Amino acid sequence: MNLPRFLNREIIISLLVASFPILCLAYGKGYNLAPILLLLTSFFFIPQYKKISLTPDVKLVITIFCLYFSFYALSVFSHHDKISYLDQPSRIVLVLPIFLMLLRYPPNINWLLSAILVGSLIAGLSAIYQVYGLHLDRAYSGFRTLYLNGYMPIQSGNMAMTLGVMSLAVSTYWLKEKHYWATILSLLSAILGILGSFLSGSRGGWVFLPLALIYLVYSNRSYLKTKGQIALIAFLLVVGAITIQTPQVKERIDDAFNNVTHYEQGHDITSLGIRFELWKSAIYTFKKHPIFGAGYHERQQLRERWGKEGLVNKTISHYTLHSHNQYLEDLSLRGIVGLTSLILLLTIPFGIFNRNNRITSNKSNAINQCGAVSIILMSGYLLSQAMFRHNSGTMFFATLTVILLACSITLKREEKS
Repeated sequence: MNLPRFLNREIIISLLVASFPILCLAYGKGYNLAPILLLLTSFFFIPQYKKISLTPDVKLVITIFCLYFSFYALSVFSHHDKISYLDQPSRIVLVLPIFLMLLRYPPNINWLLSAILVGSLIAGLSAIYQVYGLHLDRAYSGFRTLYLNGYMPIQSGNMAMTLGVMSLAVSTYWLKEKHYWATILSLLSAILGILGSFLSGSRGGWVFLPLALIYLVYSNRSYLKTKGQIALIAFLLVVGAITIQTPQVKERIDDAFNNVTHYEQGHDITSLGIRFELWKSAIYTFKKHPIFGAGYHERQQLRERWGKEGLVNKTISHYTLHSHNQYLEDLSLRGIVGLTSLILLLTIPFGIFNRNNRITSNKSNAINQCGAVSIILMSGYLLSQAMFRHNSGTMFFATLTVILLACSITLKREEKS
């Protein structure tokens, strides 16, 4: 029996994939629904996985995702930590069935590129509504209402930044295709997504924005010598003007400088001061357990010990927070082994995106540049937040990465065939 066209599996999968960037910031826990539905759908296609061509790139992605979780699990068991600590890293391997399904039944690329633009538009408009309509101090503040529950200004602000910069990558695709109205819409989406991050006040999301923009300029350098250059310069001027005029940005930057000044004067209990002390504690812990780390339980004991010895602020030493830096978090908990697996989790996908970006197809370039800038930006987020200690950060990174990797690898295969 032939299914109705709207029940076609390629259409269903494409819709689910497209729903991910759209729903991410549409409401507080929007980042959860699409990955859950994609995972459940992927179980129906397990018998089809044997037909997938396991190219070196596919094997590499599966290996590094499994390796990250395996090292995490080994650390938890060897340090006798709670099994619940495996909840977040388990999502890294739970996206692999989604990855395999998308390799077998690739989603519609145009739908995905359009969904990135819609998601970025929603991110910006939602932030504007929350700050100027609901009068919140920061966008995505996460109050306990049906709509706002689940937002967190740091993680959500970082998602908005990623969606915004990916929209900029999509704009270069439409510009190359000479679809100028789509280019204008893409630039508007990029502005709103980045504005959403600015309104969230999440300073860590702004650190690697220049690097991501430089990567896009470099990747499109041959084309940007002409009309694209004018469009990009105009975009940067608009974003710069918006940034300067945004009170949240100025206030957060001023706060950062004040925090540093207070920290130098011995006042540690500030936003940055607490981070500095947690970073110091993580470094001391790493020095004591450099190879395999201390694990959660002993890390907390050592943090309190550093407080008693005067190495870190005594009040902060009793905090049970993560280290507010994913690199130092992994280094203190799982040592060099853990840090290495984290770096590989970032660099291997980036390497695939960057290498596949050499393919001449405009569509392939758009997907690979979206993937590359998402990794660049995530690498910056991890400097001031342990993104993978939060469900939102882990789900966003893992799901977005495998979606873009599956599309990148598929487009490469089609180019060669």
